[in-house]
Amino acid sequence: MSVIFRTFKFNLHRKSVNTPYCKCFIFRNASGSPKKFITFDEVIAQRRAEARRSLVVQVNSESSFDELYGYCSKYSIVNDVHHYQNSNNEHYMLIEFGSEDSKREVLKACSAHQKSTDIMPVQSPFLWFRAASGTKEKFSNTKKSLAVKHGNSKVDEDMLFKELLNCESVSDQLLLLYNKTKLNDMDIRLRFMVARQLEAIFSSIYANVAIKPFGSSVNGFGKMGCDLDLVLTNTVAPEMMEASRRLVFQEKICEGGRSPWQRHMELVATLLELRAPGVARVTRILNARVPIVKYSHEMTDLDCDLCYNNTSGVYMSELLWLLGTLDYRVQPLTFAVRMWARACSLTSPHPGRWITNFPLTLMVLFFLQQKRHDGIILPSLNNLIKMAGKDDIRIAEENLNCTFLRDLNKLPEDSYGQSNDSLQTLLFQFFEFYAQFDFQDRAVSLNEGVAIRKPNSLPLYIVNPLEQVLNVSRNVSFEECERLKMEVRNAAWHLESLLDGKKTDDWGILGLLEKQTTRNLKKLLKVGNNHRLVSVKDLFVAETPEVNTKSDRISKTEQSIKDSLDSKTRNLKFKNTQVAKQVYRIRRNKLL
Repeated sequence: MSVIFRTFKFNLHRKSVNTPYCKCFIFRNASGSPKKFITFDEVIAQRRAEARRSLVVQVNSESSFDELYGYCSKYSIVNDVHHYQNSNNEHYMLIEFGSEDSKREVLKACSAHQKSTDIMPVQSPFLWFRAASGTKEKFSNTKKSLAVKHGNSKVDEDMLFKELLNCESVSDQLLLLYNKTKLNDMDIRLRFMVARQLEAIFSSIYANVAIKPFGSSVNGFGKMGCDLDLVLTNTVAPEMMEASRRLVFQEKICEGGRSPWQRHMELVATLLELRAPGVARVTRILNARVPIVKYSHEMTDLDCDLCYNNTSGVYMSELLWLLGTLDYRVQPLTFAVRMWARACSLTSPHPGRWITNFPLTLMVLFFLQQKRHDGIILPSLNNLIKMAGKDDIRIAEENLNCTFLRDLNKLPEDSYGQSNDSLQTLLFQFFEFYAQFDFQDRAVSLNEGVAIRKPNSLPLYIVNPLEQVLNVSRNVSFEECERLKMEVRNAAWHLESLLDGKKTDDWGILGLLEKQTTRNLKKLLKVGNNHRLVSVKDLFVAETPEVNTKSDRISKTEQSIKDSLDSKTRNLKFKNTQVAKQVYRIRRNKLL
């Protein structure tokens, strides 16, 4: 199966990474100056600052822009206005002002509350723009226009597959898939606005409160529509504990049998239900190892998970973000592998005995740490730990050491990004690597960068990079591990068949992203080697009497199918009756 794909010189495309979220590179110029990276903390601080000077306003439609912009610009400078719709077809505009003080002035000058005995007024960054009373105010014409229209619209899969079909190479397909499905600027802004809303509500209860997104929303591997993971922290800053300050706040000591964090999260859930506009379907999961409050934010169409002080999750997100920004091929390759796993039903949105996206991401990163003929692409975590300084020390809950190098500018250039393999080559090599991987005796370890001996007999062992005593894939059953090995072999065989140079309707990653049920049915309906589906005209009697009603047509069709199956499809062998019923239903629907 060792196949040599055509490789190309490493070219970093500006267009593929020049987005507001991915401005993490200063490209190498002609003088050969080294790359520059910004840190994860700087990215998060920039997004939090955007949220603090922004408001989300519900409007009648996108045509309300001129009136809304004219009204707000009377009180402050407006940087940009972004438009989006939620699933209820309600229109919203995210307004970013020049500064946080400017936003406060706008709220002070032109915001109001509703008159109702059933409502306790609350200040939130989510508002609505009501119609003007009396004569409609006229605003001077401005050259300003909407920065984004329908900013969070979902990707049309049919259009995406057509674009993938027209790509020149598999590498182009992978880049297109990544750029079309990753979190865009509007989606990220809304996630930080949801976090900002909670900060505004909880700031009167908790000192130095901060609500931070983590997980797929910030680690660079999130796709549009993914869940929003939030962590609530209220750590006491060093300046808040100076011994020279003699006035000390009185504090409330929690008493009772349950953990104080469980009780606090129960309070948080109640506040979300009573005080947070747009919050619905609040669910408390308080007996878990990390207590969680789940809820839906209807104004942004986000499903949110809020936990308390889970800083290890934030540091894990930072580690994945750092590794993802070291090379432009990391994130597109990971996106393709995760979408392939979903198409093969290896992953599921519901928890169970199958693998999840997080260990799949670690498998991709581990593969990119392997030595190649021209060098490695990603360094091991141990190398990042060895190069860490005093400013990189981080201690999470339960004294978990999360120290590693945060400033990637300190990494030697020969420690990453040395391989010139194209994305197409890397995708095939990924499947070939795990098709030959010894899952029975070896474990995946990003810390070492090489396979290590398994400490137990679990079917799949992937070491947690920050808590090395934990296996992030401990839930995976033996059957699911065997399915994983089978699917990576099938994917490698599919990519190997691309050497003939022919572009069929499932060439490249199209054959990997197609649902398994659809792919199996297509194979069943193939006739000989002509690579086309069975024609309906060939299966049924040509002269069929005209039928008026749909029920009559169905009854006539069922009898025709039964008669034709005996004579036309006796060579087709079905593995079970369920598959036969699926084929039968497809043929009947096509005839109708």
